[in-house]
Amino acid sequence: MTMYREKRFEEIKRLLTERKELSIDDIMQAVGVSRDTARRDVVALAASGAGRRTRGGIVSLTFGHTVPSYSERLKLFSAEKTAMAKTALSLIRPGGVYFIDDSTTLLKLSQSINSEVTVYTHSLDNAIALSVKGDVTLRILGGKLNHHGRFFFEPATLTQLGRIAFDAAFIGATAISKDGVYFPYADDAEVKATLAQAARQVIVVSETQKFKIQAPYRGFPLAAIDTLITERALTPAERQWFSPKLKLLAANS
Repeated sequence: MTMYREKRFEEIKRLLTERKELSIDDIMQAVGVSRDTARRDVVALAASGAGRRTRGGIVSLTFGHTVPSYSERLKLFSAEKTAMAKTALSLIRPGGVYFIDDSTTLLKLSQSINSEVTVYTHSLDNAIALSVKGDVTLRILGGKLNHHGRFFFEPATLTQLGRIAFDAAFIGATAISKDGVYFPYADDAEVKATLAQAARQVIVVSETQKFKIQAPYRGFPLAAIDTLITERALTPAERQWFSPKLKLLAANS
């Protein structure tokens, strides 16, 4: 039993190094234990200094100090991303005109769309995913490719977006603070600011761990958000950041 526990801890620590954060469900699936055992493992690992315990699992000790790259983000929150993308998909209606952001969670949304809609995106990966969807009218926004963020931008994009009354803009968040939604690139933050003005609905899709991350450029204030999709319900303190009119959709509740 002791050796099994040690091997289990080694595997959990290996995955934590790779993914930076593990939920209880991730641990249950990875090492084949019950929910109670996974919770006890998290407590033991946190006490040993292997990570920091969170409400839903465990994170690496350096998690949240920097903004991970796109390829690193693809490895995180696979179960949560899938659940949030499914929730976002339920808000898409045939015949609608939508913007889909360069979030990795929203890549899962793009991969899931199978209805007659028009989608605008500046994301290279969304464009690839949507290019094989015969029912989707795809509009790719042009410009220079940001290789790290994997999105295109040129100043003319802002004018183009400002002329479109999107039924909804699905926007990811790099960081969320009391005064707004933040992004790591100034030009991308300008895109989000324009969308917040142009879209009939602003739908932000974000894990709650983004409340712990900082990014330099504000896209828009929290009051601009109509719907927030997260992986869990907000705490009372978190909920106070937002307008009472905000529609909150917790994918795993």
